[in-house]
Amino acid sequence: MSQTETAESRVRKGERTRSRILNAAASVLAREGYAAATLTEIAAVAKMQAGSLYYHFDSKEAIVEEVLRVGIDHARTAIREALGVVGAEASGRERLNISVEAYIKHITKDSDFTHANIRCFQEAPGSTRGNLAVPLREFANGWVSLIEAGQKDYSLRGDIDARVLARMIISAMNSVSGWWSDNGELDISGVAQMYGSTVINGLTK
Repeated sequence: MSQTETAESRVRKGERTRSRILNAAASVLAREGYAAATLTEIAAVAKMQAGSLYYHFDSKEAIVEEVLRVGIDHARTAIREALGVVGAEASGRERLNISVEAYIKHITKDSDFTHANIRCFQEAPGSTRGNLAVPLREFANGWVSLIEAGQKDYSLRGDIDARVLARMIISAMNSVSGWWSDNGELDISGVAQMYGSTVINGLTK
């Protein structure tokens, strides 16, 4: 094996290990929250020694920041994929509705990363929150654009500030991850549809 191949193999192994750490951290953070999550528990879930984490991340805060950043990316991808199904010809009202349903299902069932973001963001250090300010603003602006598109095509009311409404909708949706339980009592698809229809009914003339 050449030196180049050996180096590439080490890089791939490092990337796999880093991914394993992040997956473990997302699971622990989503379940325990920021304060209760420890490097020891993250390492145990990742099937590593706690000290080995420092080969890949400088601190717990660095792990948390990356988990939260990935959570934002996952959420944006879930919404983008849902919108790709309905297509650009759908009305603003339809696109907002499908986005609400996709996001709620995503934060409750699809991604520990996004659940961890919702649960841990306010507990995280100020420096972490500051470093995530841009991607979070871009995420919120995506919802603003959805609402404004519906106002532009007159499928949604135009007398409400889209910036305020977007943040109200995000807050309401995020709350679902705090109370919904996958115990068979409430089907998340039904909950997501209820949220979507409630939002749309309040925004329809």
